[in-house]
Amino acid sequence: MRPNRVISVLVLLFLVFGLSKAHAQQGEAVLRYPISSDPEHLNPFTATTIATSTVLNSIYEGLFTLNRATGEVVPHLAERYEISEDKLTYTFYLRKGVLFHAVEGVKYESDDREFKTDDWLWAAKLSLSKDESISAHPEWMESVVGAADFKEGKTTEIEGVKIIDDHTFELRLTAPNRLFLHTLGVPAVSREAYEQLGPDFATHPVGTGPFMFTEWKRDNYLLITANPDYWREGYPKSSGVRFINIPDANTAALQYRQNELDFLFGFPTGQRTALVGEFSAEYREMPGLNVRYFGFKMDKGFFVEHPKVRQAFSHAFNRSLVWDDLMEGARFPALKGVLPPLMPASDPAIKYDYNLERAAELLKEAGFPEGEGMPPIKLFVFASAKDELSFPVLQDDLKKLGVELEIVVEDNTTYWDHVGTEEVLFFLSGWSAGQQDPADVFNFLFLDGRDDTKYNNPKVNDLLRAALSEFDPAARERIYQETHELIMADAPWIVSAYSKVAWLQKPWIGNFEPGGGGTYTADLAAVEIDTSKRP
Repeated sequence: MRPNRVISVLVLLFLVFGLSKAHAQQGEAVLRYPISSDPEHLNPFTATTIATSTVLNSIYEGLFTLNRATGEVVPHLAERYEISEDKLTYTFYLRKGVLFHAVEGVKYESDDREFKTDDWLWAAKLSLSKDESISAHPEWMESVVGAADFKEGKTTEIEGVKIIDDHTFELRLTAPNRLFLHTLGVPAVSREAYEQLGPDFATHPVGTGPFMFTEWKRDNYLLITANPDYWREGYPKSSGVRFINIPDANTAALQYRQNELDFLFGFPTGQRTALVGEFSAEYREMPGLNVRYFGFKMDKGFFVEHPKVRQAFSHAFNRSLVWDDLMEGARFPALKGVLPPLMPASDPAIKYDYNLERAAELLKEAGFPEGEGMPPIKLFVFASAKDELSFPVLQDDLKKLGVELEIVVEDNTTYWDHVGTEEVLFFLSGWSAGQQDPADVFNFLFLDGRDDTKYNNPKVNDLLRAALSEFDPAARERIYQETHELIMADAPWIVSAYSKVAWLQKPWIGNFEPGGGGTYTADLAAVEIDTSKRP
């Protein structure tokens, strides 16, 4: 898949919101960025959704960032690093002079706001909390010696962490891990803000990033403004970002047409082709690394006991009709497996083509001929996707098999918490990988029951761990191919679609460059606004 500080910027707020709309747009280089739903919160330790990451990516930073074109790690707050010959010890050298945001109400000892090794270690320890309400990201540190014992409360220190000085530390791994730097996501978070703000930390984030949290009007807008102390000279390129909450795609399209937004990220149902034609010079598209799916709860409940029902449902979904025709090519229909096609091992032998006859056979084999004896089935979906036509198509096809499907639309803000409960057995979800590596899907969604499906196959777990220490690409792909076949046989998902990263962008916007994971991955600090051209 977030909290921190409020600052005193009354003059800026007056310029942005106190003057007429036209003056505010022309006079201030504030990026007007539409979002379809509010973040659930702004706590980086419990952030797991795109809605939250969209905002937090500009407030918090880590030791590394990703090259958005290749997905490779690039040193960031770690100015440089060294890896021992046995690939078990990593030495990190922190960039000097990086400051936490100056926030009203947060005091630092001796007014020292510099990010140092003790700050990083505190955040690393917090991420290993067993309490999921405190941290949802034990994977950030799980490869480090002693992390498991620390998480279980057996030790008060993490054995594999050695602090050398204020800007240097070492991490020792339990085993070579080719993706360690990709998963080392511990952010630079102000301990003082976390402790002094208390519960307010979850809505007032304080990091070291290019933008600072300024104001949040729930279900309206969220404003972040340029960090005057930012360490990257010349960044950010704009004076702020206003995340404007517009749940309705038709409203967003209208506001884009009226030059009230700088981007359009979602196309209203039935209008995609027309909008792309109308704004052909402003249309951008690239292959994506997102996979959309319907998840079955795999730890308890009806679907756990009936794998053939899961397989039948997968055969009873006409992906091509939905995505090629009804949704006007908004995504690629998922005709292969759970991995986006750009990745190695993405073409498993086991597939679920649209085949109602085979679906009927599987239901009969499961003991539910023509749906007889099937319990009521509810599909939970989040509100911002309510117009997606995959739901009525799946509903109609299942009805042909004698299965009644109820579609339950829930508010985006509460949806993800509800999905994790025992009550929800069938739900809509998705995942955006950051790089073209199978681990970026498998390790987050199928390892040790981490995803909301709670899928946990011991053989899959063993294979995924073996792949982490396999540095030979061909051997690694064979491991991932075997893993993919096992997952497809288990059918914990109905795979729906693979993404296209597509958006409209006004001509006065420059340097907006997202990666395959989606538009939310773009570095907003690099985005430039030519206010002289903005109406």
